[in-house]
Amino acid sequence: MFEDFARQWTPVLPAAEVAKQPRRVVLAGTPLVLWRSRGGLLSVLVDRCPHRGVSLALGTCTGDGRLRCGFHGWEFEPDGSNAHIPFNPGSPRGPRGALALPSRELGGLIWVFTGFDPDTEPTFSPHLADATLARFEHHEEWACHWTRAMENMLDYPHLPYVHRSTIGRFVRAKQRRDSTLDFDLTDTDYGYRFGARLDEHPPGAYLSWYRPNSMILDTIPEPRLMRVQIFCIPAEPNRTRMLLVTARNFAKNPAASVAFDRFNVKVLHQDRDIVESSAPPEVPAEKLEKSVRTDRPTLTFRTWYLRNLKGTSVAEPA
Repeated sequence: MFEDFARQWTPVLPAAEVAKQPRRVVLAGTPLVLWRSRGGLLSVLVDRCPHRGVSLALGTCTGDGRLRCGFHGWEFEPDGSNAHIPFNPGSPRGPRGALALPSRELGGLIWVFTGFDPDTEPTFSPHLADATLARFEHHEEWACHWTRAMENMLDYPHLPYVHRSTIGRFVRAKQRRDSTLDFDLTDTDYGYRFGARLDEHPPGAYLSWYRPNSMILDTIPEPRLMRVQIFCIPAEPNRTRMLLVTARNFAKNPAASVAFDRFNVKVLHQDRDIVESSAPPEVPAEKLEKSVRTDRPTLTFRTWYLRNLKGTSVAEPA
């Protein structure tokens, strides 16, 4: 399970999108079913009934807060334990439970651990839990490996070309043919943070990498806050769920929100064709591509991925 993405916390969906009815989501090749029982209690199970292997997401939630399989009516508690087997009152239920995964509801997002015994908790920026900020959420799926999407989100030199009509125009205004780009990259507990210095100009934006699969872009100096966060979530093979969350502490009126939200989705879409064209689909070893000095942020991520995630997986509990 969770090939090349084992033992990681990642959001899978905005919390508001998970209600009483079961919702199917694929994470790193493993189908999951998300649902809420009584009182809104979140549950995440592997989307496979232990009886005949069918999707539990095709089932329904019962009035007493259980998930009922749509094939033979087996019922499961939020922790996956078997609560009822129709027509077989004498059958032991203990060994016939569904497989539950650790999950958290934090910062308005549903987080899932790609394993069964987490020794850490999700790491996320405080802005996700700040209810005073104007917030926007958007997600869609791209036909790419998540590592290509993640590197793109950490790549600064593409801004004046891919985003020449949006956020890249500010770089283009200062760029000369002999310009030099430097990074003041600083390691952090969660990954790294850097500002990009173009020639003599101070950084106009700061970018942070949150291991394993998220980027935050800060584009406005304090005390104003304009934060764009993107999670590159591995779904099915070579498919990535791009989850965009933005937050700001100004221009909170509805008209301004519509304008900001449309702009941020437009910026996201400018990346899509480029990323989906990547060959090979997954990031290769560094020596297989012709990298340069300004690839330092992306290569830092790539090295970490190849050393720490590539080749990992999780075995199902016995």
